[in-house]
Amino acid sequence: MTVLIGLVVLALIALFVVSTINRKQEREQIRRMQQRKLKLKHDAIVDIVNCLEQTLPNHQIAKHINDEVIELLQQIATLETSSKTHLENSIRHAEARSEDFASPKAKNNSSYQKDSDAQITHTQLQLGEAATLLRHVCAKGKINEQELEAFTIELSWAFLMVSVTSFIAQGYKFSHLGDRFSAYGYYQKAQQLLMESLHQDPRRLRMIKELGELMEGSRKAMSRELMPEKSVTE
Repeated sequence: MTVLIGLVVLALIALFVVSTINRKQEREQIRRMQQRKLKLKHDAIVDIVNCLEQTLPNHQIAKHINDEVIELLQQIATLETSSKTHLENSIRHAEARSEDFASPKAKNNSSYQKDSDAQITHTQLQLGEAATLLRHVCAKGKINEQELEAFTIELSWAFLMVSVTSFIAQGYKFSHLGDRFSAYGYYQKAQQLLMESLHQDPRRLRMIKELGELMEGSRKAMSRELMPEKSVTE
């Protein structure tokens, strides 16, 4: 009888140990899943920040979205059970990047123009994601409604300009090659996009007019203030 009781006690202890190990493994699995989910979100937002840095002349939007990267890294760090050195370095790097975006002295090599249809599509998708993120940033009280509206208008203009300026740049290339027919086609595509747009930016009408002049041959390039990246001396 004593042996039987001893075996039952040992079995209960074994069950308790197994249950404890299973719970620990489940908690570890949940932690890893949470961390993996946050890392995927982090990587996606970093891609958006990179796109904004390369595309938008105003880096304030990139700054606000990069601040979300910092917040995600901090959340990932709280879930880390091993060394956090690499995460702490990543946080410092992200913080320095936000400071650069906020600085008026920061270098700006952004351009709306993209080299391929794939780049145009990818950039426009990222601009749309940026607008969605800004709404979340506003909901958290980090920007106000007026800032959200101004940033959204800027993103929608950038969305339009990515296609328009890329088409114009292609038109320049064919024009310089002496292929006026192909150049005309790209200028026409750019003008059509502008004419179909309801954007209220006054530059839109100026660009429509200048594209008409490009097509009729009375102008060699867009005004520098409208398209500084590829403008040539007229």
